[in-house]
Amino acid sequence: MNSNADVIIVGARVAGASLAILLGRIGKKVLLLDKAVFPSDTLSTHHLSHLEYVKKLGVLEQVEASGLRKINRMRTYIGNSFIEGPRASYTLIPRREQFDHVLVKKALSYPTVELKEGYQVNDILKNQGRVQGVKAQDKKGKVHEFKASLVVGADGKNSFIAKQTGAQKYNEQSPIRPVFYGYYHHVQPLVEPTTEIFLDKGRIGFLFPMEPGVDCLGLEVFPYEFSEIAKHPERFEEIYRQFYGMERRLEQASLQGKIIGTTGMPNFFREAGGNGWALVGDAAHSKDPSTGLGMNDALMQSFLLAEAIEAWDNGGSWRELIKHFQKQRDENLGPGYRLTLDYIQSRRALTSQEESLFQAMAANPMVWNKVVPHLPKLLKQQSQHMPELYGSVEHEAKSFGLEY
Repeated sequence: MNSNADVIIVGARVAGASLAILLGRIGKKVLLLDKAVFPSDTLSTHHLSHLEYVKKLGVLEQVEASGLRKINRMRTYIGNSFIEGPRASYTLIPRREQFDHVLVKKALSYPTVELKEGYQVNDILKNQGRVQGVKAQDKKGKVHEFKASLVVGADGKNSFIAKQTGAQKYNEQSPIRPVFYGYYHHVQPLVEPTTEIFLDKGRIGFLFPMEPGVDCLGLEVFPYEFSEIAKHPERFEEIYRQFYGMERRLEQASLQGKIIGTTGMPNFFREAGGNGWALVGDAAHSKDPSTGLGMNDALMQSFLLAEAIEAWDNGGSWRELIKHFQKQRDENLGPGYRLTLDYIQSRRALTSQEESLFQAMAANPMVWNKVVPHLPKLLKQQSQHMPELYGSVEHEAKSFGLEY
């Protein structure tokens, strides 16, 4: 069977579905192909902090309508002490099966967008070096050919489209830490919905409030711990109960489903596109999930690529446009990438002396009276090799009234 479209998007999750929404708005004929059938879950960081993208896509109300709690605060634990503060804007933590489905439904509200679920892309079509379409096998095993002016790979970190087009990786760093997470019901909540980060014995724990009564609990552990937790998932909760206050807060809690894990996410950028093809989402850029930027990065890429495609429609050179898209993408994602790698590579267990001194300082208001006036200068000095760190704090401080 032959089917012609302006754009074929392989992968219909955050990156692919959001791109389809943006192209559907301008009347592009879009074919979405995905091996999954929606709604369905997928490995995810869950953290949706850049809500302006969601609002621009026209789905913020639908996402919030699922009952998600608005998270306005962030708490970081170091051993048995913690620091907490407000965030400049609220965060949502949606289940991927819900969020992806909302995006897909919005894309399909445009008459020029079509979705074929349960289709596994297994080849690309080329003519004189130009990608012109794909071959895909449906659930019954029948192979179909689909042709388009542009094929976009939004098919994840192990992208088939990237492999078939020879898209090269750069600034690459192998996976650093295994990650596990699970959905828990009836964890005793804090007074206000708060993202909680536990830095304890070199591990990182995450607690993301989702809808009322449901939280996503995550662990980023040492590489040698992966096999043990994968074989004995009860070990996940044993470790989590060691975090401050969690033994009591988990007394009435129960795991819904199973603990999900991965040996770690690869860290890289890939070439953004070429003759008849482009990449977005994890297919184009992947990094450790510790900073929770994956979905936000995917949305940003989709907006940039949609602009490039529209400019191409208006007579621009695809070769120049895809080069510009890659430059914009890397400039936007580079700071977060460097911050993430620095954060996770420098993460270690505190010495007993460091932790003891911090515990004493945390409980002493006279210390903070002396220290706080000097914190900006100290942070700037200590992050000279990573100026994005100070820059990100300065940027958020401006929303709280920082002036020069």
